[in-house]
Amino acid sequence: MIESSVIQKWTCPHLNLPPITPDYITPDNQNFNGLDFNMENTPCPKSPEKLNTTKSKRCRLDAISVNPLSPNFSGDHQQVVELGKDSVGEEVAAEKTVAADKPKAQNYVSHSAVALRCRVMPPPCIQNPYLKDVSQKETDPFGNQRIKCAGLFPGITGDDGLSRYRTDFHEIEQIGRGHFSSVFKVLKRIDGCLYAVKRSARQLRLETERRKALMEVQALAALGSHANIVGYYSSWFENEQLYIQMELCDHSLSINKCSSSFTEGQVLEALYQIANALRFIHEKGIAHLDVKPDNIYVKNGVYKLGDFGCATLLDNSLLVEEGDARYMPQEILNDNYDHLDKVDIFSLGASVYEFIRRLPLPESGSQFFNLKEGKLPLLPGHSLQFQNLLKAMMDPDPVKRPSARELIENPIFDKVIRTAKI
Repeated sequence: MIESSVIQKWTCPHLNLPPITPDYITPDNQNFNGLDFNMENTPCPKSPEKLNTTKSKRCRLDAISVNPLSPNFSGDHQQVVELGKDSVGEEVAAEKTVAADKPKAQNYVSHSAVALRCRVMPPPCIQNPYLKDVSQKETDPFGNQRIKCAGLFPGITGDDGLSRYRTDFHEIEQIGRGHFSSVFKVLKRIDGCLYAVKRSARQLRLETERRKALMEVQALAALGSHANIVGYYSSWFENEQLYIQMELCDHSLSINKCSSSFTEGQVLEALYQIANALRFIHEKGIAHLDVKPDNIYVKNGVYKLGDFGCATLLDNSLLVEEGDARYMPQEILNDNYDHLDKVDIFSLGASVYEFIRRLPLPESGSQFFNLKEGKLPLLPGHSLQFQNLLKAMMDPDPVKRPSARELIENPIFDKVIRTAKI
């Protein structure tokens, strides 16, 4: 127990503090050796428990031997326990044994995680067959995962679960419809401009159907921009249908859409511009194979060739699928694909012939075969030079037909070229 004299020395009367009472909790045998109560700022004595505590320190494997005489060794209040190499090895082995006895966690992936992974799975990289001069390799690094996820999200909507078509565009009206697709006039919400969006008429569930539909997109992308070709902007699959965002034109040269009659000079202007488009695509190694008035469009007085759904390569490396038989030459109907560029020249001549007469071409019968043989009736009101040009373009021998470059270099277009320069 603390003596009363000690209590009196710790009492501070001028502070009106209560006297310090004895501590009945501290053990009687507490060690206060060396404590001088007459000195101020005396350090607090160490706890008795602290003095009796020893610590065990495990040495590293590379520093098992400890020299007590080394300067880095201090024995104050610590007792270093040396562990032999054998004991350390035994402990490590024991830890490995315990870890091996624990059941391994199964590599389980929840269905929701698989669904999310499939949802954000990027589409495969598809080689563009129309780009012959570019080294490409069709790669799909997610092929295995894509096969596993094929049945979960079969291309219903966009990445965010919303319709890209409905989100990005406001549909105004339908402006065209065919056997394989429909065309809509739309307003793009983000830029406020008008476009034409072409949508496949039915869902493309098979991979072969999708690849065939993509041929038009790949041909347009490979060709790039040209003043006499309908512009291509973007494409995507949605609800297993292909959407193609394209340039919006005023109308086509279809006899159902263009009621006004043209002069020979206006017809020559249209012929020259479409021939210029054919020259461009033929130099790219591509054949259109579906040139007809329905696929010739007008925008601000400029004639543009569109609808590349039947486009193929001139070297016959791709499957050839001809367009409307009314505008096809006889060699195509006989499966002769040696001069695909001259097929487009024949089709352009047949289109101009129909456009001038304002009557649809026959689908069968004697008149149908007469046109295939190049037997054109006279065209009253048109120059002989113009009629001879059409006959040359529709010659039954593809070798005798002019190429697209030879066509635009014909002297009959001199006036058209001079007018265009002005």
